[in-house]
Amino acid sequence: MKKILIPLLLFNIFTLFSQKKSSDYNYGIVTLQEKSMTVYDKDSTANAVVLYEHSDSDFVVRNYYVYIRTVIYKKIKLFNTNGFEHADVSIPIHNNDNLEEKVVHVKAITHNKTSNTHLKQSNIYYEKINERWSEMKFALPDLQEGSVVEYYYIIESPFKFNFKGWDFQSDIPKVESVFKAKIPGNYFYNRKLTGPFKLAVNDVQVKKDCFRIEGIAGSANCEVLTYSMKDIPAFVEEDYLTTKDNFISRIAFELSTFTGFDGKITKYTTDWKSVDKDYKKDGDIGGQLKRKGFFENVIPTEILEESNTLEKAKSIFYYIQNHYTWNGDYKLFSDMNVKRAFKDKIGTVGEINMSLINALDAADIKTELVLLSTRNNGFPTKIHPVITDFNYIVAKTVIDGKTYFLDATDKLLPFGILPFRCLNKDARVMDFKNGSYWEEIIPINDNRNKIIMMLDLYGNGDINGKMRVTNSGYNSINKREELDGVSKEKYLEKVEESNEGLEIHSYINKNLKDVEKPIIEEFEISYKNILSVGDKIYLNPFFIDKIEENPFKLDSREYPVDFGYSKQFDFLLTLTIPEEYEIESIPQNKAVTLPNKGGVYSYVINFANNKININFKYSLNKPYFYSNEYQYLKELFKQIIISQEEPIILKKK
Repeated sequence: MKKILIPLLLFNIFTLFSQKKSSDYNYGIVTLQEKSMTVYDKDSTANAVVLYEHSDSDFVVRNYYVYIRTVIYKKIKLFNTNGFEHADVSIPIHNNDNLEEKVVHVKAITHNKTSNTHLKQSNIYYEKINERWSEMKFALPDLQEGSVVEYYYIIESPFKFNFKGWDFQSDIPKVESVFKAKIPGNYFYNRKLTGPFKLAVNDVQVKKDCFRIEGIAGSANCEVLTYSMKDIPAFVEEDYLTTKDNFISRIAFELSTFTGFDGKITKYTTDWKSVDKDYKKDGDIGGQLKRKGFFENVIPTEILEESNTLEKAKSIFYYIQNHYTWNGDYKLFSDMNVKRAFKDKIGTVGEINMSLINALDAADIKTELVLLSTRNNGFPTKIHPVITDFNYIVAKTVIDGKTYFLDATDKLLPFGILPFRCLNKDARVMDFKNGSYWEEIIPINDNRNKIIMMLDLYGNGDINGKMRVTNSGYNSINKREELDGVSKEKYLEKVEESNEGLEIHSYINKNLKDVEKPIIEEFEISYKNILSVGDKIYLNPFFIDKIEENPFKLDSREYPVDFGYSKQFDFLLTLTIPEEYEIESIPQNKAVTLPNKGGVYSYVINFANNKININFKYSLNKPYFYSNEYQYLKELFKQIIISQEEPIILKKK
């Protein structure tokens, strides 16, 4: 008889170890204290709090097939109507062509002060999301302010590779969150704990001879896990975040190996050398990168014969970009056919960018395939290959010593600039000859929004003049997206609506179609929202693109601020005031500098020869700010808003 033994694994990164068991729970029982709670003492702003929750998984055998059975239980206190959304439950259900997950034994109850209401099975329904996913949904009944809700269900999954982990943290605080699992030694999982909070319980034990399959000789020991956290604060999503899954406190599992009772080992987690070898041979990857001959015949001869390598690369890039329409699908390494896609003039991210790689290779410009994970998909694992972490393909080439990352899916993108969705730090360059490697995607630095205004103020408080707005880098991409497919009239109407009191009398733009150049907009404007009181005029010069509120509101932020790219904003104004007016008060000059040259804000204003001259600018010199830099960033924006709120006061002489 073959016995499978397992190593006793603990998270060596944790500093706290405990054998203490989690709190007991009994479905259907709510204490008087839980009913009478009106506020959560550790977060008085919370609309709801999880009193207790747990996930308990084990491996079961049914009809000679192994399933992962997971019991889910949650008890939530709802303080007010804003917390009712946490009584709407959605359970994702996965399937493939042959197998599917099942949710069984669903029950739920709402506890109010004098009554309990059970969920009716007829109020449970399913919703199909796509070919691979659906959702079971239900809403707890009879919700009132102060309700305590409970729900319980079991999900049975045939997908051992996708063993679900557990989110200890969510958008409401939790008193206690517990994860339990009993994993047979046949299945060895890598696991990863993310987030800033430590485990209250980190208990791993071995239970002997706990797993066997009828009719198959042998047994396995089991790894019995208990991980829990207590008093977990809510994860508050703020602007400039990639995806919360990068930062919330959670545990994730990935199947590394499976050992059968016959001793045969199947590897699921491998090394990059093996991945490189497999991908090179794969028909949907390496096979699709061997279409050089096809593209030699379809790329125009005058492009292939261009003598300047950079100009040739650009011509090929724009040829592929203009030839294709992206169908909106990422679809990595599945049913890819670049020849078919080229003929149809429509394709996935993979088909379009593999066509680009082939086309550049056809012009003898060495180009590599690059795997990356988009911003909303999370960071890829770097310690070993996890191919499911990647969801996007781009191209990389080096010309005259300069590296260019290329994506031909978006017709508004210039050569050498990736779409914002791809700015997610590290990517894997698949060099099938010398071996793949990690490389950081560094976005361009020149991302400037510059406003220049030459205006005249009249005695009745009206302002007339000219405005020139220049956008470069990612700002120019954003502006072209805003203008794309919109009539001039609709666009100007939107600008006027966004800036109360502004009227636009004429407008032209330059370089709209030339995506490699900054886009320039020129306006003739008037402004009629000036406050006049007696013989005084109160003038706020920031009536265009004013920052209305600080994007950073948290007392502290446990995750970084990720702008994606560096930013620069320049505002230059020359305002001529009437001869009969003089300055009564004017804002003081101001300068704020972030540590480590991370950014700067300056406001310089002066008055001479009846002209007010303003030079207002700020720059964020890097795309990524760590948690310990948050307060400095928050203060910088606070000072910008204070300056933009302070008026210039004029009075008659």
